[in-house]
Order: sequence, then C-alpha cells, then structure tokens
Amino acid sequence: MIDNIKKEFDNNPMSNSNVLIELNQVDKHYPNTIALDNISFQIHKGEIFCLIGPNGAGKSTLVKLITGQLKQTNGTIRVKGKDPYSERRSLFGVFGLVPQELALYNELTGYENLDFHARLYSMPKSEIAPKVEKLLKIAGLFERRNDQVGTYSGGMKRRLQLIRALLHEPELLILDEPTIGVDVQTRSAIHEYILELAKQGMTILVTTNYMEEAERLAEIIVILDTKIIEGPGHLREIQERVFPNTIFEFKTTQNNLTSEFYDQFLTQQLNGQILMEKKLSETHSFFQIMFESNNIEEIIEKFLTYTKAHNIPIEEFVFKKPTLEDIFLKLTGKEFRE
Repeated sequence: MIDNIKKEFDNNPMSNSNVLIELNQVDKHYPNTIALDNISFQIHKGEIFCLIGPNGAGKSTLVKLITGQLKQTNGTIRVKGKDPYSERRSLFGVFGLVPQELALYNELTGYENLDFHARLYSMPKSEIAPKVEKLLKIAGLFERRNDQVGTYSGGMKRRLQLIRALLHEPELLILDEPTIGVDVQTRSAIHEYILELAKQGMTILVTTNYMEEAERLAEIIVILDTKIIEGPGHLREIQERVFPNTIFEFKTTQNNLTSEFYDQFLTQQLNGQILMEKKLSETHSFFQIMFESNNIEEIIEKFLTYTKAHNIPIEEFVFKKPTLEDIFLKLTGKEFRE
C-alpha cells in the first residue's frame, strides 16, 4: 500500500542493533503529580508495540517524551541512540505522529493539508503530487480532496491524519488513540491499514484504551497505570502469567439469591471466586466467576445440578479464557476514571 517502506531486520530480534527506542527508569513528575514512574522498555524494529491503560495512566505523556515534546524528570530515553529532547532536530523525520487530538487546518482542503505537510518535511517537489494523490486514494478521500477539511466527518479527518503522518515515510509511526470517536467501519479500515503497514516492515507504537483494538493489532503489549503494571510481552504470555484461569459467566432471572448460593456453593463447593455481579434489570443479574480448575465438565455438572435443585433459573452460561479486558480490569480495577 505504501511503496518504499522497507526495514532491515536483524536475525536476532532482541539484539541491540534492532532496538529503535529504549527507555530506562524514566520518570515524569509535575509539582503535585507523578505522571510516570520508573518506566523501562524497548521497542524493536518492525514491531507493533501497544500501550494500554485507563484515562490518566500516562500514555500520551509517554508519547510526548519519546517524540521530544517533553523532557523526562529522571532516567534516559534513546531513539536510534539519540536523546529525543536534546537532539530532536536530528530525529525530525524519524517519527510519523498521529495525535489523539485532531490537528488539521480546517480552512484548507484535504490536498492542501497534505501538500503543506510534505513541504514542511522538505520532500522533493516532483514527488509531492503523486504521493499525495496515492495516499488520498488509499484513505478513500480522493473524491473529497478539494473540499475544505472543516466539511469532513470525524472518521475522514482521522484517516487524513493517518496518511499525513506517512507522507515522509517515517521509521516509526506513533498512533495516540487513533480510533477514538470513530464509527465501526472507520475503525476497521484503520486497523487493516495499520496491519498492512506492519507487514511491510514499519515499526508502529499504538496507545489505546480499546482492548479489542490492542488484541487485534499488538505484537507486544504494555499495561500502563503511571507505572508498568504488566509487560512488555505477547498477549498469550500475559494471559498465562496474570490470569491463567477459566472464567464462567451466567445470567439468571432470579435476583434474590441466598447467601448459601454465594458462600457455600460458588466459593466452597465449586471453589470459585466471584469477579463480577451486575444487576442487568429488575429481573436479571449477570455473574462472572473465576475457577482455577480447568475441569469444565465437572463444574457444569455441579452447577446445573445445584441450580435445578434450588429452582434457580439460568438463562445462559458460557466458559471462556480471560480476554485482555478481563486482565486489564483485574490489574487496574473496575472503578471509573476521570
């Protein structure tokens, strides 16, 4: 989809020659706030590296540190071996940044926005028009290229920001909440495009609090909440380390369940841990139970025998392995964040 996006891969993906970004014990403090605390990780060439965390976890602050917009309080950050804050000018073309906030010139057309960006990065004049037209076609915006961006929908603006970041063929594409506020179709299109770029060797850093987005895109995941609370690692590694259990979910039409059901049956007889109990309506409740045992047949037999004997109507139930959302909620808590 993008020509000439080529990367050199070392035979050993963990070798120093393959490290594009390295953070070592990085802190970012403000007068009354610790935004980031003791952050250390590496991003290797060709990875899709995903930072997930609740609102206020420090994801956007970390992006600003990596791109040299902010200076860390303590620790070291290196991008291609350079300090991104003090040597920011020399790293100017390395990054392609898609910020969380829409940062486009609404009074300019889609074409003019891209043309301005290309000139800012000193692209050869002869290359600008064909590259801009090609990217507009990829993003499905070619027919609207001469319309002012202020007339674009939110999804169209997101797509324009993405291709704008790719004009100068950066080594690292940074996507800060790239699909926030867009519809399902636009999100899917952006995901497919990101995966296609990764196939061609581009290194991609994504921040998100959409768990399904991280599950679909990420090769390496870090769960961040001011500190790194899990990772870096592959999703399966994190699942096995944090939540190697079986989850049982069921819905019942009886809300007035007895303490015997909770204390004696679920926790003692079945040896389960109640992760969630949620009242869905005046007549329905939802339960999520975690079991260390993987003997699903035995659990089902005991559960159905007990609920039938005690006239507890069960409408539906399912066993599943923990998702990234389950892991995320276990590590960061279920309370609302501002």
